[in-house]
Amino acid sequence: MKFLHFRKTNHLAIAGFLLPFLGAGVASFYVLFSREDYSSYRFFLFFFGIIPGLLAAGLVLALKSIPLIEEKGDKDYAYSGLVLNIFFALLYLASLVYCTLKF
Repeated sequence: MKFLHFRKTNHLAIAGFLLPFLGAGVASFYVLFSREDYSSYRFFLFFFGIIPGLLAAGLVLALKSIPLIEEKGDKDYAYSGLVLNIFFALLYLASLVYCTLKF
């Protein structure tokens, strides 16, 4: 009987892939339920603290997962997480510029 050999999961790659979606979800939730109160401390906490923190953590985890591809696999999660983090960071910077120019 031949046993199947499973690789360990590259948890850093999966977390790096999912964190930009969490950041986008937090941003969407805040935009939907903020009642256009963009001058409060809560807005600054979310927009300048939590959302870029999630994006930065996702980028760091995606970068840390790339050397582990040979050992643990999950190449698709590692590289797509890196691309998604860069895309969402650029989208965040564009919204930051828009928000700065508008207000």
